[in-house]
Amino acid sequence: MFRLTGAHSARKIWRASAHLMLCSALLGAAVRAAAQERSTLCYRVSGRVEDTLGRPLSGVLITIQTAARQQLGQRITDQKGRYGFCAAAIGAYHVAAKREGFGRSVVSVTVPSSAAGTVIVMESQQPLTMSLRAARLKAQNDLSLTGASKYELTDQDITNLAAGKYTPLNQVMVQMPGVTLDQNQEIHIRGEHMGIQYQMNGVLLPLDINTDPTFTQLLNSFFVKNVSLLDGILPARYGYRTAGVIDIVTKEGCAQQGGDFSVLGGQRNTAEPSFELGGCKGNFGYYLTGLYLHNNIGFSSATPGPDPIHNVMNQGQGFGNFTYQLGPTARLSLMSGFTVYDGQFPNRPGLPALYQLDSINPAAYPSTVINSSLEQQDYFGVLALNAAPAADLDYQLAYSVHYNSEQFNPDPVGDLIYQGVASRVFNSDLSNSIQGDLSWQPVAAHELRFGFYIGEYAVEVDDRSLVFPVDSQGHQLQITPISVGANMNRINVLGGVYAEDTWHITDELGVNFGTRWDIVSGFTNGNQVSPTINFFYHWLPATTLHAGFARYFQVPNFQAIAPDLIAVLNGTSGAVGAGPNVGNPFPAPERDYYWDAGWVHLLYASLKFEQDDYFRLDRNYLDEGEFGFVPIEAPFNYSRGYGWGIENSLTYNGEHLSARLNFTVAREEDRGVDTGQFNFPLAQLAYIDSHHFILDHTALYTLSGGAAYRWRKWLFTMDGLFDTGLRAGFANTESLPNFFQINLSAAREFEIPAIGKLTDRVLLLNIFNRTNLIRPPTGIGVFQSAYGPRITVYNTLTIPLPQF
Repeated sequence: MFRLTGAHSARKIWRASAHLMLCSALLGAAVRAAAQERSTLCYRVSGRVEDTLGRPLSGVLITIQTAARQQLGQRITDQKGRYGFCAAAIGAYHVAAKREGFGRSVVSVTVPSSAAGTVIVMESQQPLTMSLRAARLKAQNDLSLTGASKYELTDQDITNLAAGKYTPLNQVMVQMPGVTLDQNQEIHIRGEHMGIQYQMNGVLLPLDINTDPTFTQLLNSFFVKNVSLLDGILPARYGYRTAGVIDIVTKEGCAQQGGDFSVLGGQRNTAEPSFELGGCKGNFGYYLTGLYLHNNIGFSSATPGPDPIHNVMNQGQGFGNFTYQLGPTARLSLMSGFTVYDGQFPNRPGLPALYQLDSINPAAYPSTVINSSLEQQDYFGVLALNAAPAADLDYQLAYSVHYNSEQFNPDPVGDLIYQGVASRVFNSDLSNSIQGDLSWQPVAAHELRFGFYIGEYAVEVDDRSLVFPVDSQGHQLQITPISVGANMNRINVLGGVYAEDTWHITDELGVNFGTRWDIVSGFTNGNQVSPTINFFYHWLPATTLHAGFARYFQVPNFQAIAPDLIAVLNGTSGAVGAGPNVGNPFPAPERDYYWDAGWVHLLYASLKFEQDDYFRLDRNYLDEGEFGFVPIEAPFNYSRGYGWGIENSLTYNGEHLSARLNFTVAREEDRGVDTGQFNFPLAQLAYIDSHHFILDHTALYTLSGGAAYRWRKWLFTMDGLFDTGLRAGFANTESLPNFFQINLSAAREFEIPAIGKLTDRVLLLNIFNRTNLIRPPTGIGVFQSAYGPRITVYNTLTIPLPQF
């Protein structure tokens, strides 16, 4: 069943388009005002060349070229396989390696973000029978330059997933070790409910740009050139959200010229047209993408059947990346995007009527016709300046603005009959932030980094509810509802500074160490000094070890339910938990002590294994739950606890076949409730205060992975997820059934005269048609069942667009 939103949604999409055009105009004005001075300074492009066993190769001819294949210079590697160039301008370059007896290898680097430390692997032509290109040899699992655990998927790896670039970004992240899937495509990293920080093209996005715990995907996979998960011992640059950093490098117009138009369609009334378009005019580059999605599986289904009840959604998204070269060593860029969402809230059949509403006959108003919905709007823009005033010095300045709003619209009849409360909840958040980062390499062995972050988050919460008065036993006193409400406005300020050093003590041993100081005020208050240190050691040519310690300071989600609403609901049918007089309504920052150690081993030229182990002691652990009957989550703190995990990943990248396999063991246990106690029943509070209990958003065992095989013009892909289920019941004492889903696809390319390469892909989701219960309507902060999708067939068609 299609539900058109009419002129109301048209106005939303028009406002979103106007927002994107305004940001483009602002960029043009900034560009015209910028100076275009020439400079003789340069960027350092360096790295080393190894054979497939990790041994350095000397005497290799290294050639550097521009993206247009213009040769800029040549070097010969030294005894340790090292090379270095001086690039005059920011941009994309190709570095080619050639030596007799080895196959030619070519890698791409981007100045300045990936220009240092590039490893080129060359394969001997004698002992191996399969010729492998360098791009296929790069493994997904590795370490960052500071020794943190890093798992990276490129746009080609995303294409190799069953749904290709139509894979939601959170589903892409589930293909990485340590990531758990929850309801409504929420994800959790290393047993933490929150703690996810997003970074785009080297800029930290505002904290309220987060696909978890919101209920829509604010970011998608279309504009991703590569995406990495950084976790473990992070360098001092990162704070506030430290479970993991999702680092996105976006596509750029000068490297992604041209475009395509795609459409996905299939069961569940699914239609999703999209486009990508990129181009380059002189110093100006642009990349644009947009999509519109309609289906009837907006939220996780509340019923186990293939077709949810009352779950239609409409969503529009757009993203633009605009760059302008101010000179050979400076670049201005603007990233801007929007999401507009309108979706029904799913229903369950056969619910008993709990309350009487005036003259309404519940038999004439079954629970399947309850008409509640959720609307969400999200707009962001990031303006950044990157420059290198000297060969050993570069900096970045960025300003970000973000607006997000959520509104739950109740059914004033159905919600009152079946729940006793009909709440209209509106949350909005307008943030402005500025950040700066400076990198200085005074000597070859040390790279120093300094930076700051200042952010202002203005939150508005407006809650209005229809409820029935009740007596002390909860019995309804009258059949006519009354209206109660509460609101809250708060300015939240975040600030922080950091300093760090990456010291290469020897060719084999290095350490990253530093500290940061952070402060938060407003909805919550606190500050902390957070040191970090991480050692990495190239023990053998094919083996690298790492170990470290960090102290972290994490802030809660600023959007929530107004605490005053709990008080005004007391004595009504909308009362929740232990009541308004129990506990502290405002959450506190989380403070963690974190240890991490692991190793990476190259088993063979195309086969790499990584293991990472962590242990965390947490104080004021931040969690969130849906309390009451509104699908907007409220933050609260547990008193103390600990988390631990073991992550294993194995990757293979060959000429025609690539495969990934991840196995994770994880557990988070806590005790006591420090804030938000009023949300809990008294019996549950007493149990939690006297017992360590298992948190409900991480399975004990998780297995994920996939494979892709290319044969001529065909591409066959498979990906899947298995876990041992989340937790439910009183104080999360019950285990849920295993979750298991396998997806398959087959794609073929066709050359069409006068059009170009057309690609058709058939996707089969959940091939075993398994019923997967993600959440029952029990557990801490859960009130609605959630099931995974049943077997579904889709088809995608992609055609090229002309280059403008």
